[in-house]
Amino acid sequence: MAYHEQNPVLLEKETDYVFTKLLASLSTLFPEQLVGISIKPFLFSTSHLFSSTHKNKLFKWLDRLYQLDLPASDMDFGKLKIDFELWYYELGGDFIEFSYQKSYLMKPSEAAEALGISTVTLHKYIKQGLECLDNGSQNKIPKHAVELLKDPVYGVLMQLIGQKKKRLHQKPAERLGEIYKEIAEYQIRYGAATVHEAFAEYDGDEMDDPTDYYRWKDLTEEITEILKDTGGGK
Repeated sequence: MAYHEQNPVLLEKETDYVFTKLLASLSTLFPEQLVGISIKPFLFSTSHLFSSTHKNKLFKWLDRLYQLDLPASDMDFGKLKIDFELWYYELGGDFIEFSYQKSYLMKPSEAAEALGISTVTLHKYIKQGLECLDNGSQNKIPKHAVELLKDPVYGVLMQLIGQKKKRLHQKPAERLGEIYKEIAEYQIRYGAATVHEAFAEYDGDEMDDPTDYYRWKDLTEEITEILKDTGGGK
């Protein structure tokens, strides 16, 4: 209705209804995982609300909301949480915090064992965006984060959220320094200056493990985004 009438007030109300419904559903339907969700109030971007992307997502969220299969696995919960968090940022939000049940949080050593990697490698993944709480406790990694890391798509999306949060709390120069350092590691590993040079014969769908491809690509795009936000990309 709101799209046909091009009515921003009505569209905001419809969007707020779906968003609030999702927020309430996540907060109440997953008691084994969540204690609660905190968000900072924000204003919707009118230009984004009238985009075709938002229109499609709004309808998809409505379908997804009524097709929730409960109880959800850690993987399914994680995917829902990631998609909702990304949507929150797209709508214009800049602070969302998930509080988890203590029994749902793993120690780094437990997460490393579940993934079959060393704790050194795990800390590298945390630095890249693996969800890890700064809660002063040994239990700090949500179980879904371990599962999502096994998924090439949602593992990358989880990292994107980690990068987004860093940008919101870091000075641009600090974040750029981290990105350049990480890209340099890929350049040395693959003997190439750019992600396109390193993976010229492939794309993400053709690789057995596309993690490096997507990670390097996302880092490159993040540089462009930071420079644009700071006026350096003009």
